[in-house]
Amino acid sequence: MFDMVPFTTRYATPKMWDPFKEFFSTVGRTAATDIKETNDAYLIETELPGYDKSEISVSVKEGVLTVHAEHKNEQSPDEGYLRRERTWETVERSFTVTDVDTSAIRAAYVNGVLTVTLPKIPEVIPETHDIEIQ
Repeated sequence: MFDMVPFTTRYATPKMWDPFKEFFSTVGRTAATDIKETNDAYLIETELPGYDKSEISVSVKEGVLTVHAEHKNEQSPDEGYLRRERTWETVERSFTVTDVDTSAIRAAYVNGVLTVTLPKIPEVIPETHDIEIQ
C-alpha cells in the first residue's frame, strides 16, 4: 500500500508589498508529484526545478518517506530582480510507505525532476506440504 501523508510547503520569500500578490503567490503551491506503480516497484516523480542536487534530501523513518528541498544560497532571493515569478521556497512532501524494501530505495535527480524508486517486498507465497497419512 502507498499513501500520501498531508504535505507541507514552507516559504522563505520575504513579505511582499501587495497583500493580494502575497496571498495568491502562496495558495496551492507545492512540488507537483506523480506516483507510478510497476510490477516490482513504486516510482515517485517530484518536480523540483531550480534546486541543486545538494539542496534535496530523501529519508525514510518509521514507514514515512520524506522528500525535502531547501535553497541554501545565502543571496537574498529577490536581490537584483526586476520581476520574480519563480518562487524561493522550502518544500517538504511525505508519503506513508508499506510493503517496501526501505534498504533498497534509490533516488535520482535529472532535469529538475526527482525520481525515487521504492522496490516492493516480494509477496511470500506459503508452501503447501502434503502429509502422508499412515
